[in-house]
Amino acid sequence: MGCVCMKQRLECENSTTVLAAQTYFKVTEIETLYELFRKLSSSILDDGLISKEEFQLGLFRNSKTHSLFADRIFDIVFHPEAPQAEKVSFAFQLYDICQTGFIEREDV
Repeated sequence: MGCVCMKQRLECENSTTVLAAQTYFKVTEIETLYELFRKLSSSILDDGLISKEEFQLGLFRNSKTHSLFADRIFDIVFHPEAPQAEKVSFAFQLYDICQTGFIEREDV
């Protein structure tokens, strides 16, 4: 049993190292984000997924708080069936405040 745990730990360490090499995140930041994900995804139902209620709990520290903005972000950005192009378009529109079709310095 110890061998299985050690093998899983090595695979996890290797994947965080690879992910860090492919992004701007450091290994410690990836590990911290993963730990936050694990805590949030198991806060209501321990299924390895973040439900809308768990998402709201992470944002507002209350799963009963209702926010149209949070609902919309969850439905578009985090829903596994949402098309990638729709997710990108939504994220772009969040920053294109002046609606010029460009993200300008003033928008950020």
